[in-house]
Amino acid sequence: MMSNDPQPQIRPTASGAGTTVFTGARLIVGDGTTVIDDAIVTVRDGIIVGVSRRSGAPDEPDQADDATVIPCAGKTIMPALVNPHGHIGYMRGTVCDPRFFSRDNVIDHLRRFVYHGISTFQSLGTDANHVELGVRNDQRSGVLEDRDLATLFSAGSGIVAAPTAGRSSGAPFFAVEAVHQATDPDDAADFVRRLAERRVDAVKFWIDDRGGQAAKLSPQSSRAIVEEAHRNGLVAAAHIYSVEDAETALDAGADILAHMPRNPEPGPALIDRLLDRDTAVFTSMSVQGPTNTDWLDDPIVAETLPPSAIDDLRERMTARSLEPLFDTSETFRRLQRNFATLHEAGVRLVFSPDTGVFAQLPGLAEHRELEALVNAGLPPLAAIELATKRSSNLLGLTDRGLIEPGRRADLLVLDADPTQDITHTRRIAAVILAGRVVDRDRLRRQLQDHAHGAR
Repeated sequence: MMSNDPQPQIRPTASGAGTTVFTGARLIVGDGTTVIDDAIVTVRDGIIVGVSRRSGAPDEPDQADDATVIPCAGKTIMPALVNPHGHIGYMRGTVCDPRFFSRDNVIDHLRRFVYHGISTFQSLGTDANHVELGVRNDQRSGVLEDRDLATLFSAGSGIVAAPTAGRSSGAPFFAVEAVHQATDPDDAADFVRRLAERRVDAVKFWIDDRGGQAAKLSPQSSRAIVEEAHRNGLVAAAHIYSVEDAETALDAGADILAHMPRNPEPGPALIDRLLDRDTAVFTSMSVQGPTNTDWLDDPIVAETLPPSAIDDLRERMTARSLEPLFDTSETFRRLQRNFATLHEAGVRLVFSPDTGVFAQLPGLAEHRELEALVNAGLPPLAAIELATKRSSNLLGLTDRGLIEPGRRADLLVLDADPTQDITHTRRIAAVILAGRVVDRDRLRRQLQDHAHGAR
């Protein structure tokens, strides 16, 4: 029942029902340390029921008569990625613009995630007209039957400061009309109550003043947002830029800093506060540089995007027109230093590609963030743990993020070992959702059609 092919092809399966056994791969469990060579992963009805190293005994699971055996010799299996921070629906091809936001585009992005090995995604605060929440609700109720979509979590519409004399609102450039512009603490709290009525998965608010160009959310409004979120059993995530912003967010009681403090370097006092409260801090490194277009030459990029879109993005990145607020090279060096400081101190850092803006293409940004983390000094196994176990934990999910019995069989099968080169996470042989091998060829055709403007 074993294959002699060192790189066997893994064919799509109709469902995850019954027993499926994946044999012979190198297995990355997702806990940051454990790797099992020549592994057996047994899946029953979409759930992992066994993980072991193959011994060659005749009664091993890969010899069971009722099992579908999928040989994976020469491959590496890791958990599918989980992304708790991004913004979907606004990017068409490689351009992010509010005119593109639609339900159709949200669904396209959820397909792109699955194609690239991301099983779960949380959109943080840029839902326009409750479109994302509608898709999420249709997923959970079963109305949306497409199985090749990442599981969607959504914070609905986030909260920014309303414009003041001479300053715009603090809204992100691509979603100015989608977010709520709070005029005072009472207005901010009232909006959180409305979000809670819609059963959002989190509350997002922006403190950053966009380099002094925008009104900054007040400490009073920030506190009102977090207190009302907590009253309704919701976590609150604060977009911050500076250490001062981070202090305001912590004073308010925020559960998540949606970026690392970028200026200046976080000092011992801030780090102690982050540790005392076990506040999650999103990495969000690749979104901010440095400007590098080499990754656009990776074959996986051209699999779902037309050459014209890739060339257009390359030109805009080379002209540095994608980072209107950032001194990219210096800021990125500062981010790397700050990442090392926070990591060495034991701060709870969580994977965060900030997908869907600038050059953060849905499905590809996640792999770029892994590369940025490793380039910042994190070992590949630790980077993978941030993007699987730790990000799942942040979302309150105990059914994914690790390859162990009792978890959903959401797996990423690779043709090369990412512990040797983290960019090997892009060399995808198969994506498995709840035990079902996804038909990536069919999915690729759908994504190509959408990228070319087909409906």
